[in-house]
Amino acid sequence: MNKSFLGLCFGLASLCLLSSSLRADYFGKIEPRLFQVQDGKRVDFKRPAKSPQFTALYYSAHWCPPCRAFTPKLVEWYKEFKAKHENFELVFVSSDKSEEAQIDYIKETGMPWPAAKLASKSDPNFKKYAASGIPYLVLIDENGKDLTGKEGNDWQSPTEVLKKIEELVK
Repeated sequence: MNKSFLGLCFGLASLCLLSSSLRADYFGKIEPRLFQVQDGKRVDFKRPAKSPQFTALYYSAHWCPPCRAFTPKLVEWYKEFKAKHENFELVFVSSDKSEEAQIDYIKETGMPWPAAKLASKSDPNFKKYAASGIPYLVLIDENGKDLTGKEGNDWQSPTEVLKKIEELVK
């Protein structure tokens, strides 16, 4: 009986340790669907030691002229903002027709943030935050709460969302 009790305690302790290492936060849910482009090549996303408290999703596409006009501004903004806010990450969710177009867009614009794999755009963790138009930017907290979207995910200017992000992410 004593051995059974010890075995049960050990099993419970192992289960607690295992469950604490799993990521239940929003970024942890999307992280397996992410990749990056480094030196012009697609590479696996390097998992951060700690999930960010805030995740901005950037819906955009290579073929979209307004997106191509906004993305260089976002790259510039991100480099400055991210350096001061380790609790923040941006993720590109592409509306491109092919992975090749998605990667070309990342390379051409110098996006330094991770991207969702093209097939992931239909994933509920991305789809539920999307608006009817692009470019679209939305800030999500660690619990998956939309912090900047309008009711019904109505489109809004990504420039306006950047201002909201600067107010909310401290």
